[in-house]
Amino acid sequence: MTYSLHSGAEHDIANALDFYKEQAGLVVAERFLEEFERVAKLLVEYPDLGTKHGSSKVAFFQPA
Repeated sequence: MTYSLHSGAEHDIANALDFYKEQAGLVVAERFLEEFERVAKLLVEYPDLGTKHGSSKVAFFQPA
């Protein structure tokens, strides 16, 4: 199974990457993207991971 992103989410991630690259450098921007992809793959593998809120929303909390 794979994941897909809404075009708005893709835009938000691209903006975040630009921000991190400008403010903190390429290494930080690449780490942000790697972490996003790691968590996205984790959610694909374990779609019920997280805590249900209300009727349909799931929040994902990653331990520090």
